[in-house]
Amino acid sequence: MTIPQHFRVSSHLKDIIGQDLVTNEFVAVFELVKNSFDARASRVDIIFDNTHNEIWIVDDGKGMNEVGIKDRWLFVAYSAKADGSETERVSGDYRDRIRPSGQFAGSKGIGRFSCDTLGGLLTMSTRTSRQETTQVLTVEWRKFELDNKQLFQRIGVDLGQAHGFPDDAPIIMPPDSGTVLRIGDLRSDWNFEKISRLRQYLGKLIDPFGTTDDTPVHLTVVDNRLNEEAVRSLSGPIGNDIRNLLAEKTTRILVNIDSSRIETHLFDRERLIYIIKEKNTYRGLDNATVTMEIFYLNRAAKHNFKLQMGVRSVEFGSIFLFLNGFRIFPIGEENDDTLGLNRRKQQGSSRYLGTRDVLGRVDVTASMGMFREASSRDAGLIDDARVRDLYEAIRRKAVMRLERFVVGVMWPDKADQWREDASGFEQASTRSRAAQLVAQLAENTSVEIEYYDPDIVDLFDEEAGALDTALESLVSIAESQGDLSLLSRVEAARARQAALEQSEREAVETARQAMAATARANERIALLERQATYLASTQDMTVEQMGLLLHQVLIYAGHIGAALDRGLRNIREISEAAQEIEGCEDDEDLVAASAAVRHHAKLAMNDLDYIHLENDRLMAVARFASNARFNLETDLLNGDILKFLDEYVNQVRVDRDGVESVSFDANGLSQWAKFPPVDLVVIVDNLMDNARKHGARQMKLKARRNRRGRVEIEVSDDGRGMDEDRIDPTKLFDKGYTSSEGGTGLGLFHVRQVLHKMGGEIALAPNRDRGRVDFIITLPGEGK
Repeated sequence: MTIPQHFRVSSHLKDIIGQDLVTNEFVAVFELVKNSFDARASRVDIIFDNTHNEIWIVDDGKGMNEVGIKDRWLFVAYSAKADGSETERVSGDYRDRIRPSGQFAGSKGIGRFSCDTLGGLLTMSTRTSRQETTQVLTVEWRKFELDNKQLFQRIGVDLGQAHGFPDDAPIIMPPDSGTVLRIGDLRSDWNFEKISRLRQYLGKLIDPFGTTDDTPVHLTVVDNRLNEEAVRSLSGPIGNDIRNLLAEKTTRILVNIDSSRIETHLFDRERLIYIIKEKNTYRGLDNATVTMEIFYLNRAAKHNFKLQMGVRSVEFGSIFLFLNGFRIFPIGEENDDTLGLNRRKQQGSSRYLGTRDVLGRVDVTASMGMFREASSRDAGLIDDARVRDLYEAIRRKAVMRLERFVVGVMWPDKADQWREDASGFEQASTRSRAAQLVAQLAENTSVEIEYYDPDIVDLFDEEAGALDTALESLVSIAESQGDLSLLSRVEAARARQAALEQSEREAVETARQAMAATARANERIALLERQATYLASTQDMTVEQMGLLLHQVLIYAGHIGAALDRGLRNIREISEAAQEIEGCEDDEDLVAASAAVRHHAKLAMNDLDYIHLENDRLMAVARFASNARFNLETDLLNGDILKFLDEYVNQVRVDRDGVESVSFDANGLSQWAKFPPVDLVVIVDNLMDNARKHGARQMKLKARRNRRGRVEIEVSDDGRGMDEDRIDPTKLFDKGYTSSEGGTGLGLFHVRQVLHKMGGEIALAPNRDRGRVDFIITLPGEGK
């Protein structure tokens, strides 16, 4: 014989479904706000009355009567939303609410215990629109914590009546129906920083993109410890206004899914790129609607986001998921990777977008129970086939389509990261890549192109390189769309290609003329070298002066000779490519040969330009040498040495030597003296040539004042330096001592010699790292 028994419930159950389940106070506040919306509230007020150590949550929902409190609120784990009876009680008066009837934020019957997480005392005042009497329920949560052996149902709560809502409330109470939660004996202090973080948290949960015209959640702070400005900054409607900011600054994708189809709109800085439609093959999304809006965060968008929101975008979150209007936590939080974007990005950071690169919102509208939220409140959705289909749709139809445009079309244009408008589409190369993307969509038989930006195919007045790669894409688009006008424009482009071939032949003729110019340049070099020899034998110049000038001539002659060699190689390449053009029958071979002609012709012209500039330098040196007949050392300037060096380095010498980047920084100083300008030029030229020989790409000269008050110049470069096991640093300035193969050993010797004559000096930097060749030049004159 068996005797029926029953479970007994310990008073500790309160902690299990209260403080232990909802451990985060921010989540607790949100749970109570969700309850207000489930009660069809059009407005919810959260009040922090720190003067009286209370939190108030006030809504104008449908409220409860005595029966409702006893049969539902005090019935633990019972949810009227779960059994459908809540829907039956909704009046037609609430047809103007945000969500359709039957959609609720939760359905577990335990959200009310979030009050316990916030404070030890609850006073709930509630009334319905059909009854004037206000029901007042008082719960002292700490009574449940005294003895775990007590039965849960034996610990009493007080239910009474009042004529209205509390008279001492810090805000105006709802005029008709509603519920007022007054939570006292708070378990923690709500200071400025904590309330501010709650605002940010609720903003992300309730309306992270400012899409609701009239934000229904308002926060009020009453705190004598804060000044008026601080109170104002915390109080007011909760929400964000970042959608328009992002839409204007970057690329976004908008996807709408219903039971039958998927429609996608892609925008770049509010410029509509394409609209496509396709069949919805995700069976798990039947009888649901999904709206996705996801933004790519380029550097400009991240910068503007930080300025507008006060936090970095990565700290704000990524792609938020909303079910029937409420946030599913923690999807979209900083360290959450529910969608697997970061795991995918690890496979190729230059090909894929991660959570740091995107920000957006996914709204799912579905019947109750179709998607189920985990009971822990911060574990997202319970995994099943429907949830997997939802996540897959987000990844493939939104993130990956956005990714193909951003990575494939915009990333090759490095400057686009900082653009705040769609001016990147003015480049034919960008439009060419966009045309290829649209062509790929056109070739997919399951995708229907509703619209594409007509500027994508407007490539015909741009550079041929972009046209070459885009023609086939344009044909695919035209054929898929039946666009006869576009087909005729493609044919016109092919005719333009033929005209370009004539231009290439003209370029070959230009290159042949360049060969004659290089021969004339060689004759000038020989003449100048003979002149230097003549001057050295007939003028009253010292051996050191003559060697110095001849060394400069050899430097420039070497530059010109190397440029001539490069130019001749390029001209030979042009001639060979021109011969290939004449015999080309295949279009692809013709395109390749034409491109080669353009490339080598451009290089040859660059070489000629370089030779011309180097020839100008040689003539300048020759003029200086001829002045030696009139005592070169007396040809002085009286002025600021640093200003002269600044003008010579940053204006005359810039971009003229093998060292790609040379800069001079006077650092706000000046140094007045009488100085021979040609000697300063020789110093700088030798140091640059020395750096070039050691593979330097960058060289910097920066003025400073030493401890003795004299002006010095630090000289540094990023070259190979020297092997101090093979080279003696103490001999670098000795005549004839060289650290480079084929060197004369005169460059640094002449630098020190010229400086000594001027009253200055040069030495290796005392604090340099081993192997580095950094110099300190001390200048003559009076510093200011």
